[in-house]
Amino acid sequence: MVQKTLQIATFGSDKEGILVGLRNFPIHKLVLLHYNEDVKAAEEFARNLRLTLGISISLKLIAQPDIIRSAMEHVSYIIKEEGPEYEQILINVSAGDKMIGCVALSCAFVNGIKAFGTDMKGNPMLLPVLKLSYNEVISDAKIKILRALDKAGGTVESLDQLTKHCEFGKPLLSYHIQGSTETKGLVQLGLVEVERLERGRTKIILNTLGKMLIA
Repeated sequence: MVQKTLQIATFGSDKEGILVGLRNFPIHKLVLLHYNEDVKAAEEFARNLRLTLGISISLKLIAQPDIIRSAMEHVSYIIKEEGPEYEQILINVSAGDKMIGCVALSCAFVNGIKAFGTDMKGNPMLLPVLKLSYNEVISDAKIKILRALDKAGGTVESLDQLTKHCEFGKPLLSYHIQGSTETKGLVQLGLVEVERLERGRTKIILNTLGKMLIA
């Protein structure tokens, strides 16, 4: 039995990768991620596919220059609002430029969604992605700290400053950020970066992956 499937695909000048995905995987709805300069081309491409295949197609504009956050927000919204209607969601990263492809693959990684591209011969190729979404393997406390950092503008100059934006005290913040011999902290998980300042203060920076996780 064919699973009811929603495909999310990056869009660019080379559209063959999208067609490969439509020919080789189930498709009941298609969402195209595109840049502003590709609006007209994406609309025309979607219009032709609707006439040919009779499937539902929607377009999502990837805002520049912060394409990482924009793509992550779109994918998160699609999963939340449309995901329950489908048995599986696939992300096709084979079209568009390298940056939008990398961002789309990161979206798949963070959300635990299957992704695929095309090989040198133009054949579909499934890409390795976590079976669980990233936020399913990170504790609620760490998520709250990431959100607190985001609320503070992405950077704080000390743990004291961070305590003003969340419910945790300095010892617990240090534990979740730096980790221990038994538990990885946000630094080891690659979600924040730290810099040692004078007088024993620690600068904490929410990095790109951390921003993506809470987008």
